[in-house]
Amino acid sequence: MAQRRPVPAGTRGVVRAGVKHLTVRGITRFECTRLVVGFPDLTRLSLSGNLGTLTSAAALNQLPQLQALTITELFGMDASDCLLPRHVPELEEVSLYGIPADYAAAMRKAWRLQVRHGVELDVRGARKPEWVAANRANPLRDWDGREHIPRTAYRKAVAQYKATRDAFRTEITGGDHHGNIAEIGRAFGAAFNALDSRSPFIETVEREELFNALAFLADEAQTAAGRDLTAARTALIECVNSIRDW
Repeated sequence: MAQRRPVPAGTRGVVRAGVKHLTVRGITRFECTRLVVGFPDLTRLSLSGNLGTLTSAAALNQLPQLQALTITELFGMDASDCLLPRHVPELEEVSLYGIPADYAAAMRKAWRLQVRHGVELDVRGARKPEWVAANRANPLRDWDGREHIPRTAYRKAVAQYKATRDAFRTEITGGDHHGNIAEIGRAFGAAFNALDSRSPFIETVEREELFNALAFLADEAQTAAGRDLTAARTALIECVNSIRDW
């Protein structure tokens, strides 16, 4: 029976023959050689992170039974890590999103001809190293290139996020009296009201991502300040909610 599980901790050197399906999420750094040794019979593999690092990805060519591969928001691969049809002849589905540009180009080239033979190839979100470096602290980075979000709206959204983050950090350094937090929250909500009114793009997913971005900046500020900022965080979000149209 096919099995779907994360890689258990403390299994170095353990071979789990017979495991066919494997999903690993939340990767910060992952080494593929160890995976191949430990799970030699995989037919479906899904690896995802949040700008995590995938090393020795060429080792996946040692999974001859592999039928489906998904890699999301992982970097560290280059063209030499490309999977090759002659090594994984059973591969039928390739889904890559948020991966290095060189790796993306190599995978497209290697598998383009296989599409006519039924292989499903989906490669999107190819990123250059400069993009990765610039966006590690940008919680709205997934908006870059999203089909229904205009490029101008994305740039203005990131600028507003950064302005809000900086204003929030400045305000909380003044102590426990956060008189301007309400104004910071209202400014954030109003800015996105204006952006969305020009060319509506904030749907359920984007709304959740905007509130996640607020939580992210509050968590960053709390870590930097070394004290509890729950009240300031709550005030910020409540003020955004009070004025938003999205």
